[in-house]
Amino acid sequence: MLDYKHLIDYKVEIMVNSIIGEIYNSFSNEELKQLDLFMQTSQWQYRDTVFKCHECILEFRSRDALAELDKSIIFSYIYEEEKYNDSKLRFVLNRLVEAIREFILLSQNAQKNVFTEKVWMDFLLEKKLRKNIQYNIDKTTINASSEYRFLHQYFKSQESNIQILNLSRDVKQRFQSFTDLIKHADLYSDLVFIKNYCSLVNFTNVFQSTQSKLSLEKLNEIKAKGWHEIYPEFMTYISLIDLLIDRDNTDKYYTFKENLFNHFDIWNDDEKNNFLVGLLNFNTNQINKGNISFIDEQYDLYQLFEEKNIFKIKNYINSGRINNVVHIYLRKKEFKKSEEFVSKYVPLLPEESRDSCRHFNLARILFEKSNYKNSLRELLRVDFSQDAFYSLNSKLLLLKNYFELKESDAFDSLCTSFKEFIRKNKVISETHKTYYLNFIKTLKKLYGANNSKLKSIKSEIESNHQLAEKNWLLEKSAIISK
Repeated sequence: MLDYKHLIDYKVEIMVNSIIGEIYNSFSNEELKQLDLFMQTSQWQYRDTVFKCHECILEFRSRDALAELDKSIIFSYIYEEEKYNDSKLRFVLNRLVEAIREFILLSQNAQKNVFTEKVWMDFLLEKKLRKNIQYNIDKTTINASSEYRFLHQYFKSQESNIQILNLSRDVKQRFQSFTDLIKHADLYSDLVFIKNYCSLVNFTNVFQSTQSKLSLEKLNEIKAKGWHEIYPEFMTYISLIDLLIDRDNTDKYYTFKENLFNHFDIWNDDEKNNFLVGLLNFNTNQINKGNISFIDEQYDLYQLFEEKNIFKIKNYINSGRINNVVHIYLRKKEFKKSEEFVSKYVPLLPEESRDSCRHFNLARILFEKSNYKNSLRELLRVDFSQDAFYSLNSKLLLLKNYFELKESDAFDSLCTSFKEFIRKNKVISETHKTYYLNFIKTLKKLYGANNSKLKSIKSEIESNHQLAEKNWLLEKSAIISK
């Protein structure tokens, strides 16, 4: 049993009267056991706040004591030492509702219920939650996800259908009502399918796991309905699926890009973020495969992002994205743009990551401008312990600076300590270790090499496919041999 006697004693909303309280009350004991098992074995177990929220409500529900539970008790159970924050708790409660919705749909799907898109709506209606759902649907449709918008259409058609069946004697009107209801249910079901199909194909691509078991026949069936010719939501998702399946098809990339930006404003921030990841991943993969024309494409994308204020989308900018943009700008020798970008967007980062991101990127810019001493000064202000990226890349850039400045003692010392750091590091993959160790080995050979050795060193660089900073090493070997 939960020990909640120490919790704060003032009262806020009693949970038995809330949506989440009604949901937990509506479940049978067996259903509660299944829900608890789902929460413990699904992705939600690793979202501590959501799982603890469920755990707290379940404890009170199992004792038929929801009338004793209020929001302050839940908050204190989740955040033991924090002062009550209603908006913070509402966010967790909404996430818990998402988890329960997923549980309902998955359990019905396991029972081969082909009407899973209807299951949740019927559940809400049967449990007398219609007023709460109606209020929230009417209140927030502008920032809702595409799935939510289509569910909203279905819900509205369901409401309309009930009224017409109860009040209208017009046969044609009743027939049209049924037709509209079926269409909106079909739209919602098909959108849920293609969104999940898209996620599964992407997951398969990333992790090289078992190929998608979702029906290609179903996908083709949806395409044949022509939804994508009417609804930009379908058009965008289907063009992304086509790209994820045929991952090297540049025509499909440009089709997806056009579809996305022609209707960019219909998406909420989370959906925009997901689509942009698809665009940038394709670009990066093409560059990594040697298709250098996509350096220009990625540069143009970042210019478009600036024009559309995409970098200011909620939760979009982070230190990794700043590092990537600066990398592309520097490859285009756009030093001023790089500096302006760092100055503009680093202040948007969480306070704890600003300094390292700023100093690391300024060090990169100064290095590319051949201002090696000032680059070193910036690097010395980077917190190497912050994460693996800064630990590795700051040391790598430090080594390149020592090489350019011909600081022999510092260069030799760092080569030794850098190798030890890589070998002992448990975070870096074995593949990345090989890339960095080969870089150190090759750079040591280049340092002070005479012309008689340069030809064989250059040949080694060209033939080595596991080598960090390969293009830079080739440039150095060419300059030294002149």
